[in-house]
Amino acid sequence: MAISAIPIGKKNNGFNIPMGYFWAIFIVCITPTLLSLLGVEIIYDEYKLISFSKINQSISTELILGRTFTTIWIIFSIAVGIFTCILTLIDFKVKKNIAAPVIGLILVCSAIFDMVHLLIVLGALHVKLGLDEAIYYSWFISRLLHAVLLLAGTIFILNTRPEYIKSDKQKVKLVKTLGISFLVITLFLIVYVIKVKEIPESIIQRDSFFTHPFELLSILIYLVWGGLAMPKVLKIYQGIFFQMLILSMIPAIFSNIHMAIFFKNFDIEYNFAQFLKLVAYVVPLIGISLNYSRNIAKQHQMNMMLDEEIRAKEKVQEDLERRQSLLQHAEKLANMGSWDLDVETKEINFSDALYKIFGYMPNSISPSLELMYNMIIPDYRAEYKQMLENAITNQTSFNTEYEVLWVNGERRYILAQCRYIASDKKIIGTCLDISELKETTQKLSQNEVLLKEAESIAHNGSFEWFNGVDHIFWSDELFRIHGYEPNSINLTFQFYKKLVHPDDLERCEKLQQKIAESKKNFALEYRIIRPDKEVRYVYLTAKVILSKDESINKIIGNLQDITELKNAAILLEKTESIYKTIASNVPDSVVLMYDRSFKLILFDGPILENITFKNELYTGIPLSDMFSAEEAQQNEDILKRAFEGEELQVEKDFENEKTFMIDFKPVRNASGDIFNVMVVMHDITEIKKVQKSLESKVEELNRSNQDLEQFAYVASHDLQEPLRKIRAFGDRLQTKFSSNIADEGLDYIKRMQSASERMQTLIDDLLTFSRVTRTDEGYVEVDLHDQLQKIIEDLEFTIEKKNATIDLMVNHSICAIPGQIRQLFQNLISNAVKFTNEGVPPLVEIKSEILRGDAFNEEQLEQNKDYCRITVKDNGIGFDQQYSEKIFELFQRLHTRNEYQGTGIGLAVCKKIVEKHNGIIKVNSKQNEGTMFTIILPVNQ
Repeated sequence: MAISAIPIGKKNNGFNIPMGYFWAIFIVCITPTLLSLLGVEIIYDEYKLISFSKINQSISTELILGRTFTTIWIIFSIAVGIFTCILTLIDFKVKKNIAAPVIGLILVCSAIFDMVHLLIVLGALHVKLGLDEAIYYSWFISRLLHAVLLLAGTIFILNTRPEYIKSDKQKVKLVKTLGISFLVITLFLIVYVIKVKEIPESIIQRDSFFTHPFELLSILIYLVWGGLAMPKVLKIYQGIFFQMLILSMIPAIFSNIHMAIFFKNFDIEYNFAQFLKLVAYVVPLIGISLNYSRNIAKQHQMNMMLDEEIRAKEKVQEDLERRQSLLQHAEKLANMGSWDLDVETKEINFSDALYKIFGYMPNSISPSLELMYNMIIPDYRAEYKQMLENAITNQTSFNTEYEVLWVNGERRYILAQCRYIASDKKIIGTCLDISELKETTQKLSQNEVLLKEAESIAHNGSFEWFNGVDHIFWSDELFRIHGYEPNSINLTFQFYKKLVHPDDLERCEKLQQKIAESKKNFALEYRIIRPDKEVRYVYLTAKVILSKDESINKIIGNLQDITELKNAAILLEKTESIYKTIASNVPDSVVLMYDRSFKLILFDGPILENITFKNELYTGIPLSDMFSAEEAQQNEDILKRAFEGEELQVEKDFENEKTFMIDFKPVRNASGDIFNVMVVMHDITEIKKVQKSLESKVEELNRSNQDLEQFAYVASHDLQEPLRKIRAFGDRLQTKFSSNIADEGLDYIKRMQSASERMQTLIDDLLTFSRVTRTDEGYVEVDLHDQLQKIIEDLEFTIEKKNATIDLMVNHSICAIPGQIRQLFQNLISNAVKFTNEGVPPLVEIKSEILRGDAFNEEQLEQNKDYCRITVKDNGIGFDQQYSEKIFELFQRLHTRNEYQGTGIGLAVCKKIVEKHNGIIKVNSKQNEGTMFTIILPVNQ
């Protein structure tokens, strides 16, 4: 905060900021923050009387109450802003000082914008944004407007020179112009908030700690305003109003901090922000009120002082000569000069010492106010002139520093103090030459800054301990290394022992005893535990300073945080160990690691001894010492490509009839940069032999399968001709000679005909099964709904006979072989209608949906491919789930031929069709509770 840079002691208060008000405002601001952090709740009989915990629910009574309080804070803020503006305008009318009304105009513009914010909160003003976004965005623009206008107004105050604005009319016109300008900016922003349709996503980030990170922009502007601009204003205007105004930065910043982390509109953080904004408005109001009261008290005090001065005038006159003599001697000793200025006549007098301070001989020049101004270098001249004129106008005192330029070109630093003497209507001042002190102070400051920067960059800090003193002095960086803010703790030996890791404490204490005995310099590496429980490695080096009697006077030293270096070393050791373990346990392989200079840095593997290199391997060996010139060049070319990010695989035969598969893998660091290349040499000699043997056997198996398929196809066709003759002759015997054949003979003929029909069905099913593999049909887009509708029409007689219901909910198309898809679902629907419970009308439900491959827990499906899942569910007889795989095998039946007709080939055909389409078929069933077949087919092949 800017105030921390201002002397705040009562006797050494550069800007005379009232510390009572400072602490009161600070406590008012910090209390909500602490209550929010602690989540304080006061509960009676399960009812929350007071709750400062965060609200995460979307709707709650806390939010409703929060909205009510928000309305109250905003209304009071508007009233305070308007009232403060009125008081500053009254002050301007009396004093004609334009500084105060500038702040008043800023507050009234903020109040106008707050009215718009209130209308949005109450829902009375409709904007393009959503309500939640509009509430926060109007707040954000309001605070940004307030901060920017404060900064602009302060800059305006600093750059407004009285010599250019002398008449009251000019001042009034300037205030009006400024007010209109501020109002135009405010109205423009109001229109913008009403019209804006969307805001950037980065303004509201619900998933981060800073839910509203752009609040930091307002905080930054307040810091610039309070830290850079306002101190300059306080040097010019030292009234209580501006002293209180700078304190309004505290609640303004705290308000934005709460708004930066609030989660939901009207929650506790949001209300704290609105409340603190009200406090930020109230502080200037208190300042302007105190200004009026102090002016009255000051006027009364001045009247009393005037009476005292009149009574003491004779005594002062008597002592004047004596004091004048003493003053001259004192000025010579202190290298200080004095002057006095008659306010009415502008006549100025220099003491003899002042001539010397300005670089002249006493009485060698005629003193004048213009001469004194010209002695001050331009960088300080305007500010000093303004301060002197303000002191005359306001009858006040001031002190400041500036530089003067001697006639010989030398610059000197002057500490000036001035006081207005009302009784004599004079300004008296002193000038103290502080050049030597300033130069020494600057050098010390520069050295301290350089030391702090060096410690911060190197992440090390220094310490100092005096023998016999329990307290240890630390530099700022040493506090940060241990996880504390500078000078935030009282550092003693007993406290520091709590920071040392328990496993290292005994070792540290033993070293302490040893140092007390040996009195020698020492170094130590150990661990510390920060307040957040983080463990850090530190390295301490210290020097023992002895007294004349050889006893320890003090110990000074340096402590460096080496955690990253230590972790890197541990990680490197672990990585190398893991690498060697993996490399030595990968069967039939050798692992090599090369750096960018193509030198070998690591090597290991079970068969390393079986590979012959040009020379024996060692760490750092170049390629030219490992291989022949030709091989070294080839490997270097491959390594270059690998270092460019390419992964390469090379198969190479060696002279010892061994075949190796060599992989070149780039090794990247955390940032993605390639720093090494790993070469894995895997002996695939046996694999190549087995591969060739397998290829030969696969070719033989393919030929055998083709012969078997051809045989099954031809055999099935050849069987149909004699079967047709058997059935034909059986029909003739039954038709023409039934009267000449006994009943037993007719029964034999009937059984023969039935067996022939079953044989014909079996042959047809075998041909169907064979066609699945031998079909020449191509893949086309198939409308599943149309195909299933045609199948239902073909089975219409069977469906009506069974009084079955088909519920079809399929509306997708896939790339498939139409004939096989038709065969697939015809078999499934036929089975669903056939295998039914007695007396229960069949119900078949057919559904489909499109899903990605990663939605199924199936390894054979591609994760990023679209699949169509079709389910065929019935309410039939079902079966035991243990037979879910068996039913898809050829000739497998779960029921006798007398119970249900069939050959046991239909479901085998279904599985064959699904597999040909690169899909999956599954079944789930339960005895007497129905069956559901699930078919998963790719949308595109």
